[in-house]
Amino acid sequence: MLMTARKPATVGEIITEEFMQPLGLTQAALAEAMGVQRKHVNELCNDRRNVTAA
Repeated sequence: MLMTARKPATVGEIITEEFMQPLGLTQAALAEAMGVQRKHVNELCNDRRNVTAA
C-alpha cells in the first residue's frame, strides 16, 4: 500500500474552502444562518474548536 505524507483536511479548511468561499459567506453570515455566535464560527474556521454531535 502506498503511504502519503499528506495531512488530512481540518474542519476549518473544509468549512472555509468548500462552503464559505464558493457561497460568498462571511463568518457573521454563517453564524447567523446556523444560530450560533460568530465567535464559535471563527474558532471553527481557525481550528480552535471541534465539531461535536448535539
